Amino acid sequence: MSWKTALRAGLNRWCIDVGNVNVHGVEVQRLRPRCPLVILSGATPGPFYHSHPHVSSEFDHLQFDMESQVSANMETIRKIAGNAARAPLPFRFSGSLDFVRCPQILHWVSNRGDGFAKNAAVVAETTPKALVKEGMENANLLATFETGGNVSDRRFLLETFAMFGMESESDLEQQHASNVRVEIQDEFDPQYFMPYVAAYVVSGPADLALFSLTAASENTPGTGAEQVVVTLEKLQQVLESLGSSFDDTILCWNRVAELDENEEAVLMTRSKMGLTKPLAESVLEIVPSDPIGTSQDGVPLHFEYIIAAQIPRH
Repeated sequence: MSWKTALRAGLNRWCIDVGNVNVHGVEVQRLRPRCPLVILSGATPGPFYHSHPHVSSEFDHLQFDMESQVSANMETIRKIAGNAARAPLPFRFSGSLDFVRCPQILHWVSNRGDGFAKNAAVVAETTPKALVKEGMENANLLATFETGGNVSDRRFLLETFAMFGMESESDLEQQHASNVRVEIQDEFDPQYFMPYVAAYVVSGPADLALFSLTAASENTPGTGAEQVVVTLEKLQQVLESLGSSFDDTILCWNRVAELDENEEAVLMTRSKMGLTKPLAESVLEIVPSDPIGTSQDGVPLHFEYIIAAQIPRH
């Protein structure tokens, strides 16, 4: 199963597939949510708000055993879901927190430390107990993927994605599409530059576009930093053709080769290009068994986006 396939499987719980369209050579799947969605950034074991580029001393107080990392991630996910319920929602919110019990969960497990197999075994054993502890006992595990480094700190061996469907809520009376930014209110610190947010609550009369793209072309640039720029330019072209823009982007998963070399470009290029909206985001290093591949001109690809964005209904 690919990362995009796993994401689509999770969204399909709350969305209707309304067809595919090819846009500038990119295959775009259109999904129509049946209820408001809460889509999170990946949770890592450290404090959610921290410096970018990263400062390792901000994480020195943490416990880095796998059990502690699972527990920390589940606690962060539960806090974000609770803060989504406190956000200024554009629909009549019933106040019910039943949705918190039923997340869709996806793990990225690093092959560092004791190696992927042992790390993944601990995650599989520990996750159900951590979910029950945080009141998310009806979670559905979408997939577990092997990664290399984790962008927050190389000592982190786990990043966990989650999303929720607010199934008891209706946005039928909502006249305009909306993506409400969610922060962890009790921890939010504006001193930090954050290229991502805790979550978005997505609602209203719009579809979700789900697609992946790279810098591949007949003249692909060779470096990761150059490929990030080209991929962002292609992203804007695709969104414009769908009647949308970067400001309607919700989720971005960055698949990155050679993270040590390309991390700063991945984290900082968007803001340098004036694309300042923070996204629900994860940045993870691919492994040789799950490559991005090469462009049609034979250039190795260092970078891939997996995107979910709000687009007008047609």
